[in-house]
Order: sequence, then structure tokens, then C-alpha cells
Amino acid sequence: MRLFPDYAGTVLWVPHPVAYDSTALDAELVTDLIRWEIEYYDALDADFAWRSPALASAFTAAGVGLALRLALQLGSGFDIEFASYEAGVATRRFRSDFAADNPRAAAAFAAHAGTHTGTHTSAVARATPVLATRLPVPPRGSASRRRQG
Repeated sequence: MRLFPDYAGTVLWVPHPVAYDSTALDAELVTDLIRWEIEYYDALDADFAWRSPALASAFTAAGVGLALRLALQLGSGFDIEFASYEAGVATRRFRSDFAADNPRAAAAFAAHAGTHTGTHTSAVARATPVLATRLPVPPRGSASRRRQG
């Protein structure tokens, strides 16, 4: 799954745009994804350049945070690829080592991916090498951590 804004009304791509109302993601995460996309467009000037380096950096930091949250919600069956539009920032891939915190969302994305690729490992798994971030320990308060402890 890829995470990026591109005038599609969503930042979720498997490989095509995925409407938020078909994802079963937590409402708070969907709100944050929408806000991130709006902030991205607001950070660009009329020539689609960043208004400032600070805005580009904030976009990247927020995108990394959202990719991590998506990885936790979807679990170990999904790679979340985030390629920032900030110059000089490498593409990163995120994957949880644990079961999905949101099994309904994982099932919804598996269905979306299966529709387009025949499997939910998708083209992202075959992509060129990127920096990978695995999530070996869920953040405090996540459902995965609660199940372990």
C-alpha cells in the first residue's frame, strides 16, 4: 500500500486510490489522513513548490507518523510505503510484526489489494529497495501490546 496525496480525494493507494469509507480504518486516523492531505496542498505555492523547507519537513514527519499508525492498524500482512515529496528524503516502508490492531481494516485492504493484484502483498513488495522500518514493539496503549501483557 502506498501513502501519498495526489488530488484523488484520498492518500491511500492499492495501487489505485482507495476511498476512506471503504477502509474500516479508525475514524481518528481517517481524519488525520484528510488533514495531512489538506495541509500538504496548503504548504505549496502556485507553482507547486514548498512554501518553506519547514513545511516540507513537517509534511514528511507527519507522513512517517501516519505510515506507522497505518502499519499498526493493518498488521504484519501489509507494507506501507511512504515517499515524501521533500527533496532528499528516501522512500520508506513500514510494517508491523504483529497482528492487525484493526482486523476489519486489514480485511478491507486485503479485499482492495486482491481486486487489483490477486494478493495483498501487492506491487509494493516487489518495488525497488527502500529504507524499511519494522515495528517490533507496539506503542504503549496499542491493542497488540494489550493482547501481549
